[in-house]
Amino acid sequence: MAVKGVRDVATGLVILALLLTGHRRALGWAMAAIAFVPVGDMVIVLNSGGPAGTAYGVHGATALAVAVTAALLLRERPARPACLPADAARPAGAAPSPAPSA
Repeated sequence: MAVKGVRDVATGLVILALLLTGHRRALGWAMAAIAFVPVGDMVIVLNSGGPAGTAYGVHGATALAVAVTAALLLRERPARPACLPADAARPAGAAPSPAPSA
């Protein structure tokens, strides 16, 4: 149990660091990788004769929640700030917008 506790604390610190620094895409990839941890725990419980309800209900549900969170983070597209002028969103090399006539 001590090893599991250290693993869980380290995992939480990685997630917290990515949240605090605003690296949402990296957080999504980290969450996708971390989803394998509860899957492994579920397999261990099932292979050691533990209760299937606990294996699926606790570890399986956790794996699903983490995977869904990862998918949502990876699908997210950054919103364009509303305060940018129209020309700021134009691709490099594109002609500027014509000036409005008075």
